[in-house]
Amino acid sequence: MALSRKQIGNIYRPQGPKAISVGNGFTPTAGSGLLIAGPQIDLSVPIEGFRIVLKLRDVIATAAMTSVNPLGYLNLLSRILITGKNTRSSGNATLWDIDLPTLALIQSTQLFRPFSYNGVNAAGASSAGTEMTTQLDSPLSNFSAVTTATYDIRIIVDLPAYPFDCAAFARPGFYLRSQEWKDSLQMRFTFPAVPNGVANPLGTDAGTTTHTFTSYGSGSGTPTIDVYSLPAIMGLDLDTAMTPGFLSRIATPITNVLQAAGGVNTRLLILEKQNTTRIWAVIGVSTVAPAFSSVSDANLTTLGMLVGSNRVVRENDDIFAHKMDQIRRYGTPPLQGVVMLDFMPVSGGNPDSHYDAAAAGDGTTLELRGTVAGVANAQGIFVQEIEQFKPQGALYSA
Repeated sequence: MALSRKQIGNIYRPQGPKAISVGNGFTPTAGSGLLIAGPQIDLSVPIEGFRIVLKLRDVIATAAMTSVNPLGYLNLLSRILITGKNTRSSGNATLWDIDLPTLALIQSTQLFRPFSYNGVNAAGASSAGTEMTTQLDSPLSNFSAVTTATYDIRIIVDLPAYPFDCAAFARPGFYLRSQEWKDSLQMRFTFPAVPNGVANPLGTDAGTTTHTFTSYGSGSGTPTIDVYSLPAIMGLDLDTAMTPGFLSRIATPITNVLQAAGGVNTRLLILEKQNTTRIWAVIGVSTVAPAFSSVSDANLTTLGMLVGSNRVVRENDDIFAHKMDQIRRYGTPPLQGVVMLDFMPVSGGNPDSHYDAAAAGDGTTLELRGTVAGVANAQGIFVQEIEQFKPQGALYSA
């Protein structure tokens, strides 16, 4: 289909964030949840994803924490679940089922700065213009709140409907539109409890350590989460030239297999036989799941992807050999405990280069295998990014 200059310019036109629901309070002391459903999520204009903003103050008092978890306050959002009914799937579909730390980690494999983290200590917490802002290359260095002090935290993260670091021309192929989703989209957020004086999602407290959570920049109120959509306009003359597909990103926790030492060909997980753009493994130790108390490259030392036990999709190689692909293709620094198998390997890439797992054949399994050292309290979180349906129409048939 030949496109005019105007049509090409209309293919991808982001419009900036639009508030869905802001100022929603949550209570880390007891744990809580939030549901955003149906008409609250406006699809009158297509959206290319969502933006989440967490804001809070944590006053750590009486005694310093004994140890801190490397992903820190990201652990205050332990589950993001986005589901809906899509006309192409003829039923319920899951777009995201993931915790915030894992989301931040997997984004960091392709993007230098996937989210913003602002930390303000007691010295300048209440004075405008004195914020100490840290824009991170790696989320693994974002938490050092071991001492008694006042900490104001702002975390911002995007959940794109398209693959990370996807070419702009391909992004409309994954728009979320009313034609396919109607008012069916739902977003559920789960906030874990952070008890005082014991191990909790932030780390391990001393016996007398206390956390007092209030609203950002204030000694009163509650922590809040703001949720935005990311609308994008595509010209009306192109709107009928495509029907978007959609992706699923579901985080699967693994514990028992990683806690027992295995051989070089240990089955880690049976994957879905669907078109796959990327797979991530996050490996570490956890005492308060899903929060990692540490992440490690030592427990899972090789990783591979096979059909059955003998048809190789990715060689069961040393994880550092796989990590070099990330460095070479995206220029991002490797992250401790994070390994990616990439089937969309061009920066600004095309999701059509996915692995066609659906062609693996009936009666076969698609598996991740690796070498497991086996350590106490080992935990892994595996994420398979699946193209449930490909974009269709004249715009994507060339």
